[in-house]
Amino acid sequence: MASKFFYFGFGSNMLASRIHIQNPTAKRIGAGKLENFRLDFHTASKTWLGAPATIVPTQGSHVYGSIWEIDMCNLKDLDDQEGVSNGIYIPISVPVHSLTTDSSITCHLTNQPQSELHADGVQENIPLDRQPSKTYLKALVKGAKETGIPEEYIKWLRGIRHNDKQAPTMEAKLELDQVELS
Repeated sequence: MASKFFYFGFGSNMLASRIHIQNPTAKRIGAGKLENFRLDFHTASKTWLGAPATIVPTQGSHVYGSIWEIDMCNLKDLDDQEGVSNGIYIPISVPVHSLTTDSSITCHLTNQPQSELHADGVQENIPLDRQPSKTYLKALVKGAKETGIPEEYIKWLRGIRHNDKQAPTMEAKLELDQVELS
């Protein structure tokens, strides 16, 4: 049995200080691009005071994120963090294109049931319970910058509609005070 696995973090787990809270063995491999999926936001999070990221299979779309190498001893911690044991997310393995090595790496990640809410890109139609918090978006932006995600994607992340809520504990823990959104 392998002692390590690859994980693709497309939400707050792009940020090293976030993933290391429950997965101290995580070592960033670099930026990755997942084809034929799009970023969406679903379910409420008490930690983040808004909807965290998920991915939805969508032909022709893509999601950028961080590829991590993590010790197998942290797999349960990661799945618990993502709500797998509560049936919130489903673990899957998918090929992710590494921007660092220009190769495909099979990565573990979690996704939720399909949603059409964010599919059309019309931000005005998104109800509050499906919007990420300001704090959560700041974590995504900081993590994307830290990972080396292309600037146009970071600009897009900055402009996602949020619910204007802030989670002071996470803001301080992840040092998000200098991160700017649109």
